[in-house]
Amino acid sequence: MGSRSYIFNILHKDLHKKLHKEPLLPMSLILFAVILAYSFRLIGRGSFYPTLFSYLRSFIYIGLYAAWGISIRQRIVQKQVGQYLVGVSVLLILWFTFRSAKYFIFWQPVAIRYQWYLFYLPMLFVPMLALLIAMSLGKPDEYKLPKSVWLLSAVSGVLLILVLTNDLHQLVFTFPKDADVWSDADHGYGVCYFAVIVWQVFCAVAALIFMLFKCRLKNGKHRYLPVIPFAISLAYLALNYVGTPWLKHLFGDVTAFQSLMYMLGFEACIACGYIHSNSRYADLFASSVGTSAEITDRDFNIRYAALNIEPISKETMRKAEKAPVTVDGGLTVHTMPIGGGYAVWTEDVSALLAIKEESECLAEELAERNEILRYEYRRESKRRKVEEQNRLFDLLQSATQKQINRISALTQEYRRISKSDTDRVKMLLAEIAVLCSYIKRRKHLTLLADRDCKVAVSELERAFSESLQTLKLLNVRNTLYVDSELSTLSGKNAAAILDFYEEVIEADLENLTSVQISLANINGLRLSLNVCCEADLSIFLNKGNVLYEMDDDAGYQHLVFIIEGGAAV
Repeated sequence: MGSRSYIFNILHKDLHKKLHKEPLLPMSLILFAVILAYSFRLIGRGSFYPTLFSYLRSFIYIGLYAAWGISIRQRIVQKQVGQYLVGVSVLLILWFTFRSAKYFIFWQPVAIRYQWYLFYLPMLFVPMLALLIAMSLGKPDEYKLPKSVWLLSAVSGVLLILVLTNDLHQLVFTFPKDADVWSDADHGYGVCYFAVIVWQVFCAVAALIFMLFKCRLKNGKHRYLPVIPFAISLAYLALNYVGTPWLKHLFGDVTAFQSLMYMLGFEACIACGYIHSNSRYADLFASSVGTSAEITDRDFNIRYAALNIEPISKETMRKAEKAPVTVDGGLTVHTMPIGGGYAVWTEDVSALLAIKEESECLAEELAERNEILRYEYRRESKRRKVEEQNRLFDLLQSATQKQINRISALTQEYRRISKSDTDRVKMLLAEIAVLCSYIKRRKHLTLLADRDCKVAVSELERAFSESLQTLKLLNVRNTLYVDSELSTLSGKNAAAILDFYEEVIEADLENLTSVQISLANINGLRLSLNVCCEADLSIFLNKGNVLYEMDDDAGYQHLVFIIEGGAAV
């Protein structure tokens, strides 16, 4: 919507209450011009300078329509409607120009006849433009009619061409074959003449129907005012075509009456608000209270301003030309360029500024609280991390404390005899290596068991292999068999298997001479140990899930550790 339309829409309601109480200067001037022209018509019908007063009458109407067209160009907001109305004013001027030329300038029959033909240029296109304007009533200021309306112009153009070329075919007007001069005083009507008449009547009636429909959608005492001139115009056409004798005597010819009715009809649409205009700025702003709109010239001198508006300095307006400026009190000044100056208005943003300030304070408070929460979170995370580390340390230490204590005792003995008993020293170091191998593997399994992770059987196999490798330092013969079909087992079961194996070999580590290990799935996961040592290993029967058997001939003690839950194959 244009800037002037913006101001109009803000203040239109206040002005509309006063509109019917105040005389409209343009309408008064039009009325005066019409009365003067009608007076000249009556005077010109006598013998007192008839030609002079006829010329004056024509000049009045032509000047009236020219002035109206200029005012339309300045007043109408909707661009498309403004163009149509300017077109109507031009056609009305041409209509009176053709009429004046026909009666007062040309005397040649051909020239007079073609001036008569040219009457049909405004007679065809003015009703068509009236229809287009009626279709645009009540639409937004930027509204444009669909492109399909060019068909209306095409029909009017074709009919006009038929009229202008009538001398070639006489389809519109017919003339007597024996006539020396063809003129409008002696003629008949061809078939195309009725098409011209029907088209004029169609456009006029359609425009009238559209206006009646649009008037029903409006509220107000004068909403039917635009219909009156167009209805009178249509009635005049009907009476003229049936040949009513008193019509021209009382109201004048078709050109004078119809052109005036068209202009009055459109002015009535403007006065009632069907066609948006931007006139009467002074009254518009003077009747507005509680708004913040004003109009300035290019130097920001105030030309129109609403009542009780807060004063705005020129410096502030100039700054607002580039971007809105907020002044003290929470008012934001806006400017918009319009023809010849600027539209200036203010917007109260004090409530928004208060909300913004409150939001900023709240944001600072939340930032401080978030920083405290982040600090507490870091402390809590650090505390939990330390607790978890302590827990894991205690867990690892409890799982291997026995071996750690034994390594400590062996280390003390090593320090005591390291220089005196070489063979014993080697034995001590070998035992320490066996214990360290277990501690290394047991801590890894402890972490896996704590996390309830699955352990690959190959991991347990490497633990056995490493332990057996260190047992060779003690000259212990060993073998290892792991069922290849076994894949994974729980960390808890893996730790229990390694613990049982370690307990068995530590039961008599110094006298251990041979150990055979077998891990297989035989009706459940089983660890079988064939151990050759001096200690009695039947003490492991008290575990409840251990089978024990003594082979006296071979000197082996056979133990089977049965794992509950088994393993995945």
